[in-house]
Amino acid sequence: MKKTLIALSVIAASAAQATPFTGNDAKSNAMGNTGVASASLSSVHSFNPALLSALGRESSFAMTLPSFRFSIDDSDGVITSGKAFTDDGGTIDQFETIDADAFSVAVFGDTDAGIESMEDVLVNITANVSTLSTVSANVEADIDDDGQLNGSDGSGYDINDLTTESEALVTNTTTLDNKANTADTEANNLDRVVQNTKTDFQSFDEKSFSLGLGADFISLSLPRSGYSFGFNISNNTTIGAKVFLNNNDFNEIDLLLEDLTGLSSQSTELSGSLVELSNANQAVTNHVATLPDPNDTDTYPGGNADPAYISDLSDWGDELTVLSGNLTTAQNAVDAEQTALIDYDGNYYANGEIDAPTLDNFDSEMEIIGASVTEFGVTIARDFEYMGESFSAGVTPKLVSLNIFEKRFTIEEAEDEFGDTATLIEENSTNVITANVDVGVAKNWPDVLNGQVRGGLVIKDLIPQTFETTSGADVSIGPKMRIGGAHMTRWTTLAADLDITENQPLKYGVPTRYLGLGAEFNAYNWFKLRGGYRNNLSVEDSHVISAGFGFTPWGVGLDLTGWFKPKSFDDWDEVIQDAGMVAQFSMEF
Repeated sequence: MKKTLIALSVIAASAAQATPFTGNDAKSNAMGNTGVASASLSSVHSFNPALLSALGRESSFAMTLPSFRFSIDDSDGVITSGKAFTDDGGTIDQFETIDADAFSVAVFGDTDAGIESMEDVLVNITANVSTLSTVSANVEADIDDDGQLNGSDGSGYDINDLTTESEALVTNTTTLDNKANTADTEANNLDRVVQNTKTDFQSFDEKSFSLGLGADFISLSLPRSGYSFGFNISNNTTIGAKVFLNNNDFNEIDLLLEDLTGLSSQSTELSGSLVELSNANQAVTNHVATLPDPNDTDTYPGGNADPAYISDLSDWGDELTVLSGNLTTAQNAVDAEQTALIDYDGNYYANGEIDAPTLDNFDSEMEIIGASVTEFGVTIARDFEYMGESFSAGVTPKLVSLNIFEKRFTIEEAEDEFGDTATLIEENSTNVITANVDVGVAKNWPDVLNGQVRGGLVIKDLIPQTFETTSGADVSIGPKMRIGGAHMTRWTTLAADLDITENQPLKYGVPTRYLGLGAEFNAYNWFKLRGGYRNNLSVEDSHVISAGFGFTPWGVGLDLTGWFKPKSFDDWDEVIQDAGMVAQFSMEF
């Protein structure tokens, strides 16, 4: 259940925004959300009631039955944060770079596979160093005794054993070094992945993502001489959630990271000690190769009895004593570092295994909010004349049903909270039935640039209203004013709309003040091709392009629209940060 809720928080994180000025019809959304002067006859209720009269008598009946709108708003980049887990080279791929078995085998060996543990290899190294020390002592004893390197001390070792043991030490040191490097690599891999996972999760903190559903269930327009009438029933619903991460929930992960950092550091120290041991051993090996040769008559004419030979041999033995001591010191350091790695006992790491922490008692919170606004509106419009100028005016009184769900709880409480969903919604919902009104005006200017120009002004939700939710929060719905203009010919329509007011969201989300531009090509009302551009002037980087078409032979048909951000499709998560689609069935005669 917890995983399901966390997933929900990732894919839905913004409160309902009932206040931005948008419509649910295909034409306006395809044309950059324009419509104050250019909406179709069946959609005038959403944009400007005056258009019901201003559109003239081109049609006597128009109906939408129905129109559906789906939208996504991921302006905060929630999906982009999620891609950090799934992209090539992302967190999930990084998990595949971790080889826990390799770490375990490197440190503790594998009896079945005949692979020695670090401890076994160190025993071999200890034996090698011990033998080298004994051989060194034997050589020194021979020098002190009679100057002959013949094992006269009775140990059974002579100068040749120095080379043999040195070679064995090189082999064992290389083996141990490989094991230390493996342990270091895997500890670093795991440390990096855990750290990246923590960072990726933190990137979701307080980011917004919304899913919206809109519908014009029925929209009916009846333009007439004198008064024109219309009727519409519409709904806009947005649901979302928001997670508020608490750093206390990452304490356990921080302790695990501390263990991994300690393991990596210990492995690195072991590798450094092995380098010192290898250097000490190489020094002994190199020194053995410099053993004075009494048969070198050019250097020692007197052979074994030559004073120069006896002196050089003595110096050689003294140096061997020093180098043997260095070898023993380096071996002791390796012993200590390896023991520290094998016996490492951290917060969650002990005996070569990681006991992953359980993430209980979450302090992080999640807030889920949904809003559903249903409007029942009746539109009345007519033409007027004032001081010799004609214009159209319209009004849409409407009954509004507003339902707001709001609940904030800790993630730990989520399972209990959703045990009885119906009760949860009922106890945390605010239901309000109220009334409001939209008013608008429009004016036509014929014979302009081989066509007709129309301007419009509308104020939606003219009556300011504030409601208190069950959580005690105030929700305000204020007037939204927009102006628009359009140029129309038999074949084309060009339109532009601008919000005069900055429209605030109910709670989460960003304020909106839209600028929209759109165009339509109309082929005998059978086929319509549309495109547009929309920008939210209240925030940065909110450019959206839109496109759509309508196939409406004999005035009956289907319109489809889509919109998205103009980004490279390789960055699909950015393309859908502001995206959606509309499907509309309509008829107009």
